[in-house]
Amino acid sequence: MWRVPRRALLEQWRRVLLLAGLFSLLVATSLILQDQPIYLLLLATILMVGFIALTGRRVYVERERYFELLRPFLASQRIYDALLAGATAPELHTAEPFRALCADMLDTRVAYLVAVGALSPLTGNPLVYPDDARPLSSLHALITRCDNPEIVCFALESHEYSDAAWAVPLWHERRLMGILLLGEKRDGGLYTREEMELARSAGERLLDIRASASIAQRLMALQRQRLAETRVVDHRTRRLLHDEILPRLHTAMLTMSSTNATAEMNEGLQQLADVHREISDLLHAMPSSLTEIAHLGLMPALRQTVQQEFTGAFDTLDWEVSPEAEGRAAVLTPLVAEVAFYAAREALRNAARYARGDEPTRALHLRIRAEMREDLRLIIEDDGIGADTVLETSHSSGQGLALHGTMMAVIGGELSMESAPGQFTRITLILPGEGNRL
Repeated sequence: MWRVPRRALLEQWRRVLLLAGLFSLLVATSLILQDQPIYLLLLATILMVGFIALTGRRVYVERERYFELLRPFLASQRIYDALLAGATAPELHTAEPFRALCADMLDTRVAYLVAVGALSPLTGNPLVYPDDARPLSSLHALITRCDNPEIVCFALESHEYSDAAWAVPLWHERRLMGILLLGEKRDGGLYTREEMELARSAGERLLDIRASASIAQRLMALQRQRLAETRVVDHRTRRLLHDEILPRLHTAMLTMSSTNATAEMNEGLQQLADVHREISDLLHAMPSSLTEIAHLGLMPALRQTVQQEFTGAFDTLDWEVSPEAEGRAAVLTPLVAEVAFYAAREALRNAARYARGDEPTRALHLRIRAEMREDLRLIIEDDGIGADTVLETSHSSGQGLALHGTMMAVIGGELSMESAPGQFTRITLILPGEGNRL
């Protein structure tokens, strides 16, 4: 671990040395002048009282200064008001605390706050100071160095990471949640250990705020969408029943009761058949219930959906489900199974709809894997054009997977996506372990 100085210890040593020097000067002067010992005692007492008074004032001034610097972090972030006002997650008052951390507390030339792991899809773009700082390159090699929560910071080659000279790993319990990259100090000095620990705590809090705000925002959007869909379905049901189905049923009954003619009887029966078909179509358009998922289990329900909804969508479809994963999926609680099912179905729909891009004849292969590691992992991978290419060339916004990723986070799981242009897209669903069952 890199050693950094402690500011408080350094200041304490300076004061002790100053006091020792003054006391030594006082004793030497007294011996030279051969004064009475009482005078030496009085002067020593005055010196000690003055030193204690100055030290107390210094501590008070430092305390006030740190409280002023910490004010942006201690003040309310007003997340609730911002969500109601429609602000996006990156705008929820995290830029100002980050600026205060970099400019006022650390006095750094450049800084980057980057989320990794489960928080990465929830926190948006990295926080950057100053605004015109150069963009970062890949952090994959840097992440592999963050393997010990006891490491406060380590040095970097500044030319590799856009003038950043220090990396501060940020942890949630014992999982890496992000990295704070810092450049050199403006005055050319060294960072103290207190500054590094303060930067670490502040970075972890800012990432928590951004992730929490993003989850709250997406859940509000999801709830609003569900409410809107419910209202649309309800309105459509009432209109169709009132304006279409009931009048036609009434007409059919009048036709069948008014005459015994075979032709008119057949016409009435045909009208009833048409009404039956419309009711059937309406029922298919309504949101499906959870009874099939709860009755069949996650993996059988997913297989049934693939067979019914995605027949012919892929050239080949491979299932690789280990017995351990099958058994674990069978005992998931209904809530966890439901969230995982709809997230997997969204990934399948995206692959079927967008993976070929503008090449309808492109061969498309799908692979679905379920395996047990520390947790149950469900992996859906296609060899299409890649998610990044899809976002650039289609009208897809990616909000579907973002919402399902939020729901996975709510149940204690994780949704992650890997993609390479023109090669593959891989969606990984990590379901909570035994200790996190809902």
